[in-house]
Amino acid sequence: MVSFSYVQGQPADWSVTASARAAREAGVPKTSLNQLLMLAVDHRLEDDGVVRLVNFLQTVQTENLPIDPFMGKIEEGLAKQVPLNTIAAVLAQKLDDYRFVKTVLARTKTAKDQEISHQDLNRMVGSLDAGVSREELARFILVASTEDLSMLARATESMALLKQIRFDESLTEEILFTGLRRHSLTPSWDYLARVVATAKRRQISDDEIASAAREALEMNRSFADFMADLGFTPRDLRHGPAVGRSGRRD
Repeated sequence: MVSFSYVQGQPADWSVTASARAAREAGVPKTSLNQLLMLAVDHRLEDDGVVRLVNFLQTVQTENLPIDPFMGKIEEGLAKQVPLNTIAAVLAQKLDDYRFVKTVLARTKTAKDQEISHQDLNRMVGSLDAGVSREELARFILVASTEDLSMLARATESMALLKQIRFDESLTEEILFTGLRRHSLTPSWDYLARVVATAKRRQISDDEIASAAREALEMNRSFADFMADLGFTPRDLRHGPAVGRSGRRD
């Protein structure tokens, strides 16, 4: 396993030391490396396993992808005593998801003109974990008409959340494409799925919900106006049902 002396800056196994140095030179944050090495000590990983994880983080950094989601998977897997090979398979799948989304974005004019932020990329990739298939996500991104990648990321996340609560998928696209076309899908619309879930519980039909949302987005009205049209107040957001991750649909 990794000796604790390495974490304190003293010599440890040469392969771990060399891999960590190469990762730092590639730009992997020192905090991430230190976190990984501490996890390795805590969970008594063998040196070859540590090198494998360090090299993986270097790949992530080299491809200009966010480190934190992968560190989260590593920490979660080790905490649950998941075998390293299984953790590696999960990491490889997640890396492939990021590569897939970036490949799709590269086919759009918007992404060619601007670099997507890690936060927005995380949201798009997260939609795959929340139940949107790769085919659905790719089609949505390519059909969407927007020059705002943050707004597009918000739309893909909303699409996933609305799918979870079984909102009509064609109406979902009508709502989101209206917001993208009119550049009106602002951050306040992050709460769309929660309001929709509450509305459905109150027996408001999908058509009624979609009509109110489309009108508000088309006219660049506020999200509060949309809620008011459905008879809601901001207080309803605090007591509405939670929506989150579901299963993959590859």
